[in-house]
Amino acid sequence: MSGADLPLGAPDPTSVSQLRALFAAHDFHPRRNLGQTFLTDANIVRKIVARAEVGPTDSVLEIGPGAGAMTRELARTARRVVAVEVDARLVTLLRETVGEAAEVVHQDVLEVEWEGLLQGEGAGAWQVVANLPYAITGPAVLKLLEAKAWLRQLTIMVQLEVAERLVAPPGSRTRGILGVLAQAACEARLAFRVPRTCFWPMPQVDSAVVSLVVRRPAAVPEALAPQFRLVVRAAFGARRKTLGNALSQSVELGLPRAVAQDLLAECGLEHDRRAESLSEEEFLRLTQSYAAWAGSA
Repeated sequence: MSGADLPLGAPDPTSVSQLRALFAAHDFHPRRNLGQTFLTDANIVRKIVARAEVGPTDSVLEIGPGAGAMTRELARTARRVVAVEVDARLVTLLRETVGEAAEVVHQDVLEVEWEGLLQGEGAGAWQVVANLPYAITGPAVLKLLEAKAWLRQLTIMVQLEVAERLVAPPGSRTRGILGVLAQAACEARLAFRVPRTCFWPMPQVDSAVVSLVVRRPAAVPEALAPQFRLVVRAAFGARRKTLGNALSQSVELGLPRAVAQDLLAECGLEHDRRAESLSEEEFLRLTQSYAAWAGSA
């Protein structure tokens, strides 16, 4: 598939007037509960695709294509575009704006089985380029990270607050579970901000584009990945508590307080540190110690 398959004379989703007319013709009204707001700035669309460095040999996965503004630009550039859309009404609209230029999959991204959707391409062959729905941004990012074996890079637009959490370094007040898990899997960079005026209906927050380049080799061995997530979640489970308290009070970890203190000491970590101060490497050391204890307990 290619841009040549775009329907002639189709409505331009980056034109607010044409988008309004398209929605009126289909009696479509954006749903606030789905976080539906549509990118209508053609320059920003081109800037995102250029930032992702999408080329004619690339396979691209788009999440939440909406009315197809970015889908159309991706189809002009990439070899293959697969767009996952949860709203059946938008799937119908995409037939009008995108036609056969992209493979539109009617599914909730949080329920996608990646092997079935992404198989047929080599490891690391896919790029993600997406304007993620605000309502599910965090869960969607974590779901996409589960597909990292198939992915090379993610170029995603999210609300500015989430973008800052994704790239927050150790010690930052905005650092949390999402940022640690994303940075353990990828090199994270904030590419540029996108003002709220670039969307219709206009949201109440600004957005930003984040680049996540998948780490190879992985920073966390696959065999330890479930325990790494468990340790990170436990550490942030009580943000105002010290590591020693947070870990020993986690029901999922089941660590007696004395053992939690011993594991931290073994890793060279003070028990009164807080989760946001730890690097991915320190979380990995803590995970390795926890895994050894759990295996022998």
